[in-house]
Amino acid sequence: MIVIRKLSECTLDQAVQVWNAGFSGYLVDMTTNPDAFMTRQAYEQLSPQHSIVAFDGEQPVGFVLNGIRMAGGRTISWNGGTGVIPAYRGRGVGRKLIEASLDIYRKEGVNTATIEAFASNVPAIALYESVGYVTRDTLLVLRKTGGAAGGGPAEGTGESRGALGDALLPAAGETGGLPDAAAVRAGGHNNASGGLAVAARQANAPQEGQGGHAALSAAAARQAAARHNDASGRYTLRHGTARDAGLLPFYPALGAWQVHWASLTAGESLTMFEDGKPAGYALYKRVYDASGKLAGVTLYQCEASPDNREPETVLRTLLETVLDGYGEVSFSASHVPSSRTDLLRLLEEKGFQTVHELVWMTRDMTEEGRA
Repeated sequence: MIVIRKLSECTLDQAVQVWNAGFSGYLVDMTTNPDAFMTRQAYEQLSPQHSIVAFDGEQPVGFVLNGIRMAGGRTISWNGGTGVIPAYRGRGVGRKLIEASLDIYRKEGVNTATIEAFASNVPAIALYESVGYVTRDTLLVLRKTGGAAGGGPAEGTGESRGALGDALLPAAGETGGLPDAAAVRAGGHNNASGGLAVAARQANAPQEGQGGHAALSAAAARQAAARHNDASGRYTLRHGTARDAGLLPFYPALGAWQVHWASLTAGESLTMFEDGKPAGYALYKRVYDASGKLAGVTLYQCEASPDNREPETVLRTLLETVLDGYGEVSFSASHVPSSRTDLLRLLEEKGFQTVHELVWMTRDMTEEGRA
């Protein structure tokens, strides 16, 4: 008989065991270990109290990892991983787990439930649709062609191990952890072309005592504007934390869980201002290997204000600053909506190509949505 228990009632060894068995034969290698499993729980705000494991007797046979948080004044849930061990597949265990998760969402007052799945995983998508999930967008994971190889698979999708953009880079939990904030923000390499990327990193390094923010000099801003056919010098850039982007009035509150600022504990933001008003921002993360050497950069969001008159200039400048000037490291862009044709075109110009395609699905958990 299948019994559903909270993840918090399981041992760490049981959780890792059922994870690895549940993802055996999966589209990508999802093998984890206790340290990496715990690191992901913390970094992606997955809750042991809201996550569940299916048991047959004392044997764990399936699981769903869940996270719940506030975003844009609404309570949002995320299915951060679903798996069933091979011997129990096709026996309704997955459906029991998904339905039990929906019951948890209702009890916790969730307004919108979210999940991602590989676009090619037709059975999983059919299961989610059968319990009320609807596909809202296609999410693309891209990698810059010609870049240095990353450290192998590290994280996956909402049905696997997290932000697939990091799948091209070493995982923090598997490389000895992330450096401190000062090391992250002061990092970087010389830019042979001398552009804005170098100015940004040089400006940030001596100002860590000022809350991690550093407005670029007027000269650097003019240099960037000139490259984009605007010599007015009205643009400036400011480096900050991921949370800083979340406070902007045009920040999209509802989107893929892994690219939300709250999921990017070690993330950084770059905000572009036009005449002192925010014109756009980028959210990204630099990842380091066990020796402290920069392994790669992942872009999570890049948005221009809907009020800005030159959105392409804003996006180009932000992408140049975040992605250029690092040398031979791995570059990826995580969970970019296919509807963002403006951003995708600019990434493709920089040599990015799609390596994974996901569907982003939501379910309305309100009374109206259940009617």
